[in-house]
Amino acid sequence: MRSAVRVVVASALAALGGCAAGQWRSRLADNPLTRSELSSRNLSVADATHDSMLHAAFVRALAREGFTIAAHPPYHEDLEVTLNVVRAPEGVVAVATLRSDGFFIDEARAALDGADAALAMLARTLALSQGTADFVRNSGTPQQKGLSGQ
Repeated sequence: MRSAVRVVVASALAALGGCAAGQWRSRLADNPLTRSELSSRNLSVADATHDSMLHAAFVRALAREGFTIAAHPPYHEDLEVTLNVVRAPEGVVAVATLRSDGFFIDEARAALDGADAALAMLARTLALSQGTADFVRNSGTPQQKGLSGQ
């Protein structure tokens, strides 16, 4: 009976440990994309902040890093980044989430104390990230390849 209780308790603790939520941390690519690789994919910029000045500054920062900005919703296998501003324990934070066809690629966060510096940091983080490099060099996410039968 005791061993059964131990198994149940251990299973419950393992399940709870697996549910622990953490914050995503973008990882710098071992071999970052070149500007020509980065510009090979169109990037649409969605604005969840509803702040046109912040959105425009973010678009400029992304273009400076080498992204090709598309002025239309993303086509199949194009990139889309959504800019959002959230309140976090550390203060107001800008969050840029990069997706393709709805599949997660990477996310960058920066404290929004200086808007231009924070947006430049978000753009640079996404440009140099392992997730972005994997997406471009592998022609999409593994999930996208599964959908297209590759």
